[in-house]
Amino acid sequence: MLAALAFIWLENSRFPGLYLLGLKAAPLLLLAVYAVLRHRGNDTRMLAGMLACEGVGTALYDYLPYASIVLIIIGFGLGIGLFTSHRRAQLTGSQKAAVTAILLITPVIGFLLASPEMRMTALVFMVAVGGMAASAWASTFPRYRVGAGAVVIMAANLLAIAAGGLMQRELWMAHFAWPLFYFGNLMLSTGVTVELRSRR
Repeated sequence: MLAALAFIWLENSRFPGLYLLGLKAAPLLLLAVYAVLRHRGNDTRMLAGMLACEGVGTALYDYLPYASIVLIIIGFGLGIGLFTSHRRAQLTGSQKAAVTAILLITPVIGFLLASPEMRMTALVFMVAVGGMAASAWASTFPRYRVGAGAVVIMAANLLAIAAGGLMQRELWMAHFAWPLFYFGNLMLSTGVTVELRSRR
């Protein structure tokens, strides 16, 4: 949490770029460490892998955007693997509708918000984000923490796409996207690890 606050505080300062890069990755990498220390097993290793890919990917985005996007997509793939291995046996009609909406509508919104040259990239990226959020919502993990955290991550990515696309003049979006992204991952990772520990 302190690393995240430090990055937010120093993001637009004259702090050296290389140190700022490390500071941007650190909050999510520390969440990955937290996950594997709190619970040992394949589930938390997959969670830690997702968090590590997100941390490194977001830190490198300004330098290697496409490689970063691929890395983050890999991370969300790990998240999908984690959540589908804990999927609920049955979903109510409203739950199925919510999962379907998250899965299908998220890529469309990302496509529409992106700048014309980035629309296909945004579409593919948000398919991964929507898949992760939908699988989290359909999993046996508590929705008020894990499912909600995944939806917050989804919203943060849509904000980031909008800030670089149709709403690039809205500077608050770019500044708000990363803190929201971290907060969503904090909710999700703590929710998963607490639930896994309670099942032992």
